[in-house]
Amino acid sequence: MVNLILCILFMLIAYAMTEYIYKKRYNISKQNIYLLVIYLLIGVAIGILYKVYEYDILKSLKALTIISVVLIVAGIDYREKIIPNEAIISILSIASILILINIFKNKVETLAIFIDSTVAMILGAGLFAISKAVSKNGVGMGDIKIIGALGFYLRTYALIGVLMVSLVSIAVYGMFKILTKKATTKDEIAFAPFIAFGVTTCMILGF
Repeated sequence: MVNLILCILFMLIAYAMTEYIYKKRYNISKQNIYLLVIYLLIGVAIGILYKVYEYDILKSLKALTIISVVLIVAGIDYREKIIPNEAIISILSIASILILINIFKNKVETLAIFIDSTVAMILGAGLFAISKAVSKNGVGMGDIKIIGALGFYLRTYALIGVLMVSLVSIAVYGMFKILTKKATTKDEIAFAPFIAFGVTTCMILGF
């Protein structure tokens, strides 16, 4: 019960921060009730399922933190087709702090986590950099940076899950838009919303 309450409170704070950022960036005064509901549902899902998975509260808060960040980024990328560098720095900073905290628990495990995180960051950013070179306009620098940052935060196993969900969902969405003639193969699609969907899905599933 304590875990559930903390998760809900965390997402309420995250929602308030999201509203503040959007209001400051886009001068939006009206509150988004649908967004509030989504945040609360995520908090409830993590609070309940992570108890079932027997994860501790730190893992729950770690999952909710990255979900909150990518949801904010998704909204910005959807509107502006950019991924702010502040978001990349935030993800890398939080991941670094979590690794440093783990030193006090287990130094050997911390080294393994750092290596895994670094490998995931290089692989993720590298794959998208290659995609950018091949597709030219298909992948932006923001996409490369956020995938690299997520790799450092989530590590290899979780990043693979996020990429699978994100790429499948954007492919399905793109095909639907083309088949319904609401877009063409030349139209640009913001990738961050699909990353947010991938991260949220994988975190709820306990990756």
